[in-house]
Amino acid sequence: MKKATMKDIASQANVSVATVSYVLNNAENQSIPAETKERVLQIAKKLNYVPNLAARSLVKQKTGLIGILINRSAHEGVWRRAHHAEFIFELEQLLTKQGYHVVLSSIDVEKPNLEIIAERKLDGVFLIDVREDFFYSISNTVPAGVPLVLVDSVIDDELFYKVMFDYKRAFSAAKKQLKGKSAVLIMEKFHNAGLTEHIKMASGLSEGDIHLMEDEKVLAEFLARNTDQSAIILNEFLASTVSKFRNIEDDAVICTSNCPEILPVGAKMVLFRDSKANIAFKVLSDLIKDNRGLHLEKYTNIPAE
Repeated sequence: MKKATMKDIASQANVSVATVSYVLNNAENQSIPAETKERVLQIAKKLNYVPNLAARSLVKQKTGLIGILINRSAHEGVWRRAHHAEFIFELEQLLTKQGYHVVLSSIDVEKPNLEIIAERKLDGVFLIDVREDFFYSISNTVPAGVPLVLVDSVIDDELFYKVMFDYKRAFSAAKKQLKGKSAVLIMEKFHNAGLTEHIKMASGLSEGDIHLMEDEKVLAEFLARNTDQSAIILNEFLASTVSKFRNIEDDAVICTSNCPEILPVGAKMVLFRDSKANIAFKVLSDLIKDNRGLHLEKYTNIPAE
């Protein structure tokens, strides 16, 4: 089937191609009657018109492309691979609804290939769980003026905007659910070492009571040494792995993947007041409108319920 063009829309709407372009690109410096705008939009919808990104970028000086870049390792466990799946799905849906096209790329934590950034003109970038030693080489590849939002990354640089959960409040809520029982913490080891240390400190637990998940055999050994302890488990998918070795009904799960439905009925859980995707999307949208971000907090912490 032949793709509809602006000329096709102009013909049916009985207006010029220029008028169609102004309407579809939301040109604010043009005075076009509301009735004409509505007619053009209805015909474009009827013809299933799909805008040409290259042509649109010439008009708006924007490509409509948003990059979602996530650090990955070749040997991640299933709990790790699934951690950000719902976040990325929700974020992609929000961006698509606003007319953006998403470029999703995994960046190898050992040998990051930055061509995805250099080769494409992105209007905004989300960088997820980035290793500190690679951060500046990655961020320097993003052109000046293009908003960059860090997600699940503790980077000591006030130039960048960060989105993460309020872990201190989440641990407080988890401990309340355990009613004061002593507990150990089972969590992932993030690529961003700063985030790993931030979470450990927020837990208020000693190093000996914190297990950084690497593989199931080591996890089983840790659980065998702590059968008399309740556990606070960070992430639903990690909790699912823990449930292979023990009943987790006496444990508390901090739901950082927004997938509480995968937990057993009756499981104690800590949820957050808003999804990470909603908050990250809002921060980037605000920065696209005003890349100085003078009214925004550098850190956006999402509170637990």
